[in-house]
Amino acid sequence: MFSRGNRQAAGERLYSNAMEAVSSITIPVNDIGEQYAELRIIRPSAEKVMEQSMQRYGQLTPVVVGKDNKGYEMVDGFKRLRAGRKLGYKDLQARVMSGSERVMKASIIHLNFRVHTIADLETALVIQSLYRKNGLSQVEIAALLDRHKSFVCRRLQLVEKLSGDVIEHLKVGLINITIARQLARLPAGNQSQALYTILKYRFTGIETARLVGLLLQNPSWNIENILNFPEPILNERQESRPRRDWCDNFHNRLMKMDVYLSAVSPGHLNTCDAGRVLPVIEHLQSALTAIREHLMRW
Repeated sequence: MFSRGNRQAAGERLYSNAMEAVSSITIPVNDIGEQYAELRIIRPSAEKVMEQSMQRYGQLTPVVVGKDNKGYEMVDGFKRLRAGRKLGYKDLQARVMSGSERVMKASIIHLNFRVHTIADLETALVIQSLYRKNGLSQVEIAALLDRHKSFVCRRLQLVEKLSGDVIEHLKVGLINITIARQLARLPAGNQSQALYTILKYRFTGIETARLVGLLLQNPSWNIENILNFPEPILNERQESRPRRDWCDNFHNRLMKMDVYLSAVSPGHLNTCDAGRVLPVIEHLQSALTAIREHLMRW
């Protein structure tokens, strides 16, 4: 019932049932709201890549918006919307969904699950919003997403245990989900101070796990000393310097690859090839950006 194929088929049914019988329409940029933006992670570097892509190639694929009594709300395509606004676009091509707010939120997961571009935190934020704001039970959310209840429960527990400070740092890409999962092991009141130490010393996921382990093993009176100077972890880092050198070298290679991809222009391709190749390049550049950001924190 909950196999990957069935989940994807269910998501496609939910999506297609909510779509109006149009291929795409033109909607003024200023008529599109962003109330669901709080459920997505903002990565300035990824938005910059999208802005450069739209400046060079134009809008390659329509955004997806939801329609209600108040107008249009963005469901999928936040980077394209913001890039369009910065570039002075008056209109965007869009596909229109109709349905309840809960359907719109579920579609955020289904639409991005198909292309593997939604993070665990974003899924958790959607689930939390359905649970807290829409009043759905965990069983009802699982049915809406066509997932097992344990899938919903695990992600809801993650976001409910995190402090607001940690969630905001996750949203803007300053920490990754691995670090957040470790911080969730601490009481919410202690997470901000631990987060400060992690950012100050640029801890990796493994180093964060070590830090959290030390904090949980020590009495409260010694926690501040550990956070001010986590000597055991820093000493261990010196022993693993060769791995960090490898990361730096790999990061430089990824930057060169990004330069090569950026050099491709529509003039190098015929019309048919451009329609197939350019969206792939756009996805590759977004993936390279995400990998580089991860390596910088590793």
